[in-house]
This record gives sequence, C-alpha cells and structure tokens, in this order.
Amino acid sequence: MKRTVFFAMVLLGTALLLASGNSPALGKDILLQGMLHNKFNVLDGDKDEVIATITTQGKKVTNFTWDPRDLDKIYTITDWGQQIEQLDLGAKKWVRTIRLGGGGVKVRALDIELHPANPNLLYALSLRQRWLSDEIVDMTPAVLVIDLTTEKVVKEIEIPRGCTNIFFGYDGSEFYVTGRDVFVYDPVSGKQVNFLGIGHPTTTGVDPQISLNIWRLHDQSGMALILVGSQNSNNNLMYQGYYTIDLRKKSTEGSMKLVTDIGPLYIQFSGVISPDRKYYYTVLNTIEKRDFVTNRVLATAADLDKSYYTIQISSDGKKLYLGGGGDTILIYNTDTMKLQKRIDTPGDAVLTHFRVQKR
Repeated sequence: MKRTVFFAMVLLGTALLLASGNSPALGKDILLQGMLHNKFNVLDGDKDEVIATITTQGKKVTNFTWDPRDLDKIYTITDWGQQIEQLDLGAKKWVRTIRLGGGGVKVRALDIELHPANPNLLYALSLRQRWLSDEIVDMTPAVLVIDLTTEKVVKEIEIPRGCTNIFFGYDGSEFYVTGRDVFVYDPVSGKQVNFLGIGHPTTTGVDPQISLNIWRLHDQSGMALILVGSQNSNNNLMYQGYYTIDLRKKSTEGSMKLVTDIGPLYIQFSGVISPDRKYYYTVLNTIEKRDFVTNRVLATAADLDKSYYTIQISSDGKKLYLGGGGDTILIYNTDTMKLQKRIDTPGDAVLTHFRVQKR
C-alpha cells in the first residue's frame, strides 16, 4: 500500500513539474515593465519583487501586449518603434523580431494589440514616411495588420493623424483608435463604424477637450479611462474630465462616454478603474481616489517623491502600482491610501510602460 501511494505521489509530482516547465513561479498577478535600454522586467504581484529581466534586441521598449491563449507569449515594440519583438516569459528569453517598413517606407509603431478572436493577427498603430532620394514625404497613419505566421502585413487601415493608442473590444468585432477623438473600426473590413468627439465634440454645449493617452490601463476592469481637460467657454475657467471605453460592450451599445467638469483643472496625467468599477484612481504628483458614480473625491495621497505618469491596479483591487516616472514603482494600499512598498527596477527608464497581467 505504501509503495502504491509513494508511486502515485511521484507521478503527480512529475506531472506538475512537466506542466510548469521552466516558467518562473508567478503570483496571481504579474507586472510587466518595458525599459529604455533593452530591458523587459517581470515582477511577481504577490511578492511585489522582480523575478526576471529579459533582454530585448532593440532599445526603447514601449507598448506591449500578450496572447490571451498563451500569457507567456509577449509582443513588444522596440527600437524606437521600428520593430516588434516576441518574448517568452516562461523561458525568459527573446524569440524573434519582426522588422517594420521596407521598400523605401519607414514605419514607427506607437501601439499594438492582438485580435482577441484571432491572436495570429497583430494590429499595429503606426506612423509612416516615404523616403525619396530628395525628400521625406509623410504618409497617412495606418493600423497595419500583421500575420504573425508569415510576418507579413496583410491589411493597411488608414486612420486620422494624432492617434496614439488602440483598444480591441473583447469580442473582437471592433477596435478603437484614440487620439484627438475616438474612432471605431471594423477589423475585417477596415471601415470606420463609429465616432466619439473629444477634440471635436459632437454633443451640444460641450467644449473641445484635450486628452493625452500614452498607456492602456484597462486590463483589470475591462474599461479604459482617459483624462481630458478643457476651458469652459461660458466663464473661461479650466476644468478636468475624462472619457471611458467599456470594452465589454459594442460601440452601438453605448460603450463610449465623455464626462466633463469633474472639478477644476489641476494636473493629473492618467487614471485607472477598479475591477468592480466602483472607484477610479488618478495620478501625477498626488493620487486621488474617486467614486465612479458621483466623481466625488474619497481620499488622496500626497506623499509621492516625484511625478508618476501612469497607474495600474491589482486584479483584486487592493493595490495600486505607480510607474512611468523613472525606474521606480510605488505600491499603495487602496483602502488606506498608504505607501506599502517601493521597488527599484533594473534598467533605465523615462516614461516606462507597464501593465498588470492576471494569471
């Protein structure tokens, strides 16, 4: 009997070891952080410590995404937007590089995302220039659709100038391009199917808004929140607001919403919504916690040592992660709004990109 039990335990242990492979031991969340000089950091969300650093082929690691079917499969923009690299989190290594452009056309990708229903297609929001012998000609920006099997561009979807980020609706039927306004496209036909006016508002009585969106901070709530600011044309006072994109809905179901004048304009750079969508948090030189229904300020934290440009939240909504202000990540408790930990990450950073991946 003892020999049988022992043999069964050995088999179980072997199966678990094979299943885990050589992946790093991960918590329920991991933080992924791109750095300026060819470093991609992996942090354990339970221990709140760096557990791996992967070296990329190109410098300036910016926006990145992952395959929803295989969370270890990471795609990131490097070399100042001129290429996309695939990384393997489990093996902690670089896999391949997809170089953008060619045939006299220079391409710089600003953001990338995989099609949720077909992750073999990567959508890259890109700036393009044609380099001639005697001049450089700006081309219309486009979302380039790349087949990851062949590494070829299979579709070019032209978009307006001034766009910086791309979000896919979770069912894959639409993607959103954000910038001066929000443009919604059908990923198959490439046709624009909807629009939300931000800089060019379509709602009567709403003044033009200015927005700055560099990161996608939607992973835990399924809803993007982008801060905006404007000047009231009636009294010339400056005010702050935001708009949201609910990625669980279609644009025809009211996924986009502009909220103006939540208070006087003072500089906050980015915001994130809690997983239960009860609160949202904004940051730059201070952190604010607000009620998502009333927009009322519930708590603040003003003990930041410097400016932090981006903010993320854990999948259980208990921790805030501040980054984008150099090599440091600060961790705050969302109930007490007190600093829990400071992490100094490997590599050099200016405006780092980082996201929380739920395991």
